[in-house]
Amino acid sequence: MTQWHHRDRGPITEEKLLKAVHILADIVENRGPVFRPLYHDVRQQLTDFRLQEQADAAAAEIAAPPEGKVA
Repeated sequence: MTQWHHRDRGPITEEKLLKAVHILADIVENRGPVFRPLYHDVRQQLTDFRLQEQADAAAAEIAAPPEGKVA
């Protein structure tokens, strides 16, 4: 257990959240609705993560200097 606690998990990525959603969907299907709130919470985190990524990309695009123009 202590090995898991000290393990470097790295940054949260869309792939990790998507994998968690799929795993929790299987658990809810096989074990019942008691896990449904956790499933919905992780799905919401995935949605929020995607929205934040889109907002960050849009902000970076706006902040980038226009290409092809010489000052």
